Amino acid sequence: MRLNKYIAYLNIASRREADKLIKDGKVKVNGEIIINPAIQVGENDKIICDIENYKNEKIYIKLNKPVGYVVSNNKKEGKPIYKLLDEKLKKLYPVGRLDKDSKGLILFTNDGIFSKKIIGEESECEKEYYVKLEGNISDSALKKLEFGISLDGKKLKPAIVKRVSKNSFNIILKEGRNRQIRRMCEKVGFEVILLKRLRISNIYLNDLQEGKFEYLTKDEINSILNN
Repeated sequence: MRLNKYIAYLNIASRREADKLIKDGKVKVNGEIIINPAIQVGENDKIICDIENYKNEKIYIKLNKPVGYVVSNNKKEGKPIYKLLDEKLKKLYPVGRLDKDSKGLILFTNDGIFSKKIIGEESECEKEYYVKLEGNISDSALKKLEFGISLDGKKLKPAIVKRVSKNSFNIILKEGRNRQIRRMCEKVGFEVILLKRLRISNIYLNDLQEGKFEYLTKDEINSILNN
């Protein structure tokens, strides 16, 4: 992967910021200063960026996202979720996404390793959601959601589905395609009217008030980093 893309992938800096860091001689790869953003790097390379985030304490928070907020600073798309964070936390990066019409647990951090453990390509991290549908869903349709759905021509990983009521269920995923659950439900003929993320690995939403955030505990942080 290109060096600038890899730095952005680790949530250390945006792609544009990474380009400037590299060209200014602020990035070392395996002990050598690199000024070419296109150089290829991988997980086995030691990358050090001389930026403030590396000097600061790592920060980890969870937030209960309300419907209507977007995980970006683009006001045209909706209310930016960063409005719900303290000023000093607005430079943190979201760990994954929730669409505008979804609610529930979302994490923020400045720790790229933590992020990669959750959303990296090889991550097996579980994410659990509560789903409510427009209409009652059959047992056979629920079974298809577990084992029989393909999106964009690719078979999804098996999911775990537990019925809650005639028109609702909990689902546990180990991947995160764009609007995955909504598209899965469309495949079996249903529209999602409520989608709420309850859990990421061993980090639970619990009774965190909607629109509020709190810092992760050491146990919650270590449950990701030590996995």
